[in-house]
Amino acid sequence: MTPAAPSPLHSALRIPHRRVQRIGGAATLALCCLALTACGPDVQGSPKPPPAFGPVQSSWFGCPSLQGVYAWPPVEPGGVRGSLPFFTGSPEMQVWVQQQRGVTTLRTRTVNRARNVRTSLTRQWSLVTYSGVQARCSSGMLDLVPQTVSPDKEPGASGVLQGFRLALLKDGGLAVGKRTVSTGNKGSYFSWGGQSYGSYDAPDVETWTWFKLARTAAGDSEPPVIDAYVPGATSP
Repeated sequence: MTPAAPSPLHSALRIPHRRVQRIGGAATLALCCLALTACGPDVQGSPKPPPAFGPVQSSWFGCPSLQGVYAWPPVEPGGVRGSLPFFTGSPEMQVWVQQQRGVTTLRTRTVNRARNVRTSLTRQWSLVTYSGVQARCSSGMLDLVPQTVSPDKEPGASGVLQGFRLALLKDGGLAVGKRTVSTGNKGSYFSWGGQSYGSYDAPDVETWTWFKLARTAAGDSEPPVIDAYVPGATSP
C-alpha cells in the first residue's frame, strides 16, 4: 500500500526546529526589552541614604526643616566628585542652608585654618536658590528638580540629567544624594562579532551617590567667620 503524500498545506507550514528556536528567542528578547523600557529606569545605587548614615528624621506634614550650618568636606564618604547643588571650590567650607516661604537657599564660604594666609573668601558667600517649583517634598526628603548637564547635545542623542535629594538625619547631619539620569539610551536585539543588529529604546539609567555633612550650628542667623589669619604671622 502506497503511503499518502503530505498535503500541500502541511508541507508549507513545516519549519525547521532550529529556526523556530531562533525566532522564539528573538521574540522573547524583544518582549523583555519592551518590558524593561515600560518598567521605568534602571536604578543603580539607592534613592535613600545609606543605613550607615543613621535614620532619617520624619515629619507629620511634608519635610522637616533642613535649615542649619554644615561642615564641608563630608563626614562620609571621604571623597566626592562631580557637580553638587552648591559651590565646593575650597578644601574646607561652611555650608549654610536656609528655608523661608518654600524657598531653599544654599550658601558656602571658605574656612581658613592658616595663620599666615589672608583671603577674602572667608567672608564672601556663594549663593544658589531653589524656588518652590524647583524643589518638592518626596518621602520626607527634599528633591531638587533635575537639570540638563549638557544642554547643547544634538537632537536624538543621549543626554544626562542631574538632580539632588536632601535629607535631614536624626543626628542633625545632612545627607545629600546626587541623582544622575542618562536618557535616550539604545540597545540592540542581537550582536555578533562586534556588530549589532536591530535597536530599541533602552530604559534610562538612574545612578545615586550619597555623602553626609555634619551639623555645626542651627542656622537661624549667619554663622561667625572661621579665619585663623593673624596680621604679621609667619608660621602656618
